Amino acid sequence: MQQRALTVAVIILTLLTSSCASIFSGTKETIYIRSEEPNTEFYLGERYLGRGTSAVTTIPKKRLSRSILRASKEGCNCRTTPIMTQFDGLTLLGLFWDLGLVSILIVDLAATGAVTKAAQTDYVLTPDCP
Repeated sequence: MQQRALTVAVIILTLLTSSCASIFSGTKETIYIRSEEPNTEFYLGERYLGRGTSAVTTIPKKRLSRSILRASKEGCNCRTTPIMTQFDGLTLLGLFWDLGLVSILIVDLAATGAVTKAAQTDYVLTPDCP
């Protein structure tokens, strides 16, 4: 009897803490960066991503709007760009689930940031070399 109550509680908690945007779109975004200049160093903020002509990083959606990509190379001017975000329309499906009270306001907006998504996931950042 106690195990059944625990199982029911876990199922209800799972349903209440799920949301359409976080289920279908996920809570992280994969960003691809390329450069036309060999041996470019790529950064996400101050975090080093790698060296070469391309890099890949995964960013929690909650941090997307505060993230800046940078490509630099010794002897060249670095290039930066903010990651632009847009509203993820799948979030609105939460209105049918629980009128959006938990799924949109708590899960998508406050907890996971799944209410937004990257407006673009592929970037070309080439340092300005003389």
